[in-house]
Amino acid sequence: MKTNTRFILLTCLLLCFYACDRKPYPQSLIIADSLASIQPDSAIALLKTLEDNIKTESESTQMYYRLLCIKANDKAYIRHTSDSLILLVLHYYIEKRDERHLPEAYYYAGRVYRDLEDAPQALDYFEKAIETLPEDANYRLRSKIYSQMGTLFLYQKTYDEALKMFRKAQKCNIILKDSISMAFNLRDIAYSYRCIDQYDSSLYCFQKAFDIAKLQKKHSLITIVQSQISSLCIELGKYDLARQTLQPALDSLDIRSKSGIFSIASELSHKTGHIDSAIYYYKEILKCGTIYAKQAAHKGLAEIAIDCNNPQDALLHLRQYIQCTDSIHKITDTETVRHLNSLYNYQVREKENNQLKAENEKKQILIIYIFSIGLLTLSLSFAYLQYNRRKRLQLSIQLKQLQQLQKEQYKKSALFIEENKRNIKELKYKLQQADQTNKVLRDQLKEQIELTLCANKQAEIKLARRKQASTILLKSEIYNHIQKQLHTTKISKNLLSNNNWKELEDAINNTYEGFTENLRKLYDLNEHEYHVCLLIKINISPIDIAKLTMHSKEAITSNRRRLYEKVFGKKGTPKDWDSFILSL
Repeated sequence: MKTNTRFILLTCLLLCFYACDRKPYPQSLIIADSLASIQPDSAIALLKTLEDNIKTESESTQMYYRLLCIKANDKAYIRHTSDSLILLVLHYYIEKRDERHLPEAYYYAGRVYRDLEDAPQALDYFEKAIETLPEDANYRLRSKIYSQMGTLFLYQKTYDEALKMFRKAQKCNIILKDSISMAFNLRDIAYSYRCIDQYDSSLYCFQKAFDIAKLQKKHSLITIVQSQISSLCIELGKYDLARQTLQPALDSLDIRSKSGIFSIASELSHKTGHIDSAIYYYKEILKCGTIYAKQAAHKGLAEIAIDCNNPQDALLHLRQYIQCTDSIHKITDTETVRHLNSLYNYQVREKENNQLKAENEKKQILIIYIFSIGLLTLSLSFAYLQYNRRKRLQLSIQLKQLQQLQKEQYKKSALFIEENKRNIKELKYKLQQADQTNKVLRDQLKEQIELTLCANKQAEIKLARRKQASTILLKSEIYNHIQKQLHTTKISKNLLSNNNWKELEDAINNTYEGFTENLRKLYDLNEHEYHVCLLIKINISPIDIAKLTMHSKEAITSNRRRLYEKVFGKKGTPKDWDSFILSL
């Protein structure tokens, strides 16, 4: 029984692994993939025979087939004319998060958009291909991507960036030990150096590429590199070396390289005075050259005709040169419009992508925003309640201190004395009216009269001392100094120095004990506010306070009104504040 159970469990486990594993592609597609890199024409032919059968296969197999069709066409140098197929494949692999095929799909998307002359979009896809490649893996694809990016940067004349990309590609080729790719890459690096006028580095890299191509017996690459070296030597004025490197290329011409090599040969012959050879190569260019090469050929033939005093030929070639120039301008204009359209389309796509990203981000963070706003509202409400509670408590303490202070000040005032006199008069009248037999009441009334008389006496003494001290203060050195400063005609930002303010503070506190301490218990004054209070205490007028503190009269008035509101918790006039300060 246990054996059967174990067998069933093992079978279920194997079935699960099989279900989770990627379904293998048909062998014919694997063969087509292998052929695409080395024999793209054969791969294209094989893929065409599979076209009908693929329709019945799974979606993953159909997408792989479409990717191979794009790859084979690209390897066969068949220009891509539409992005519809690659976008279908790319979106499928993005959705499936296929780490195996996604980097390659991004790469061929870049190749498609390069053919469509949409360089920004092509570079964007090449960068995404690099991002999706695993680290330290697939150096061959990585090398291709960097090479393509370098070429695009060359077309856009951003040579420093192109050089960086070609160097990165070269690092990959060194790891792969791929000599042929290294030679092609050295050629591209050399050309980049040439574009930034680093001719020694350019010549060195060309020579290294030539040595590798010669060692590998890659004749087409040898021809390309030799012609490039020869062109560089002509630019540097090294004509003998240019002729020496160009000759092997002339001896092994193929159809694709004729235009370029004949252009170099004609330029070299013309500059070195070999006019017959120059004429020969110029005429050969007219048979097989590109429109750019033909333009240069007609220009060269016109110059030779002028030098030979042959105006009819010169006129003929000048007309042909103008026609070629017009054709080139049309091509340039068309390419410019195409580039602008590509850039506009790229910007539109980027805008759409950014809008989609923004919408997704809004959806994702909407709950976070709501939660954050709720939490913030709750926190602010709690903080506000706490602030109000502390404010009410602080105001309550402040009012109690103010009431206590006012009570103490009242006991030193003339009003207190007058009120006590009235109380004494009333108590004496009650004593006269009291029954002679009610000894307890009479004793109480006598005691109250004595206490009130005593309190009045103390108040009178304090009031007298206060008036005497006030008189002394008004005769003090600091008061006289302040009066002197008020009558000076000298304009200064510091009519009173820090020492003067300290002297005034000490004089007031010695005269009115606890003045500063009592004032600061009620409110935390800043320096300017404190100075205003000190000057009020010695009966300096608001306009003079303004002068001594370098403020306007209006500012002093506002300051006094605001201090009253802060201390008493209600509105008042500046004179109300002055009265309070004078009472301390």
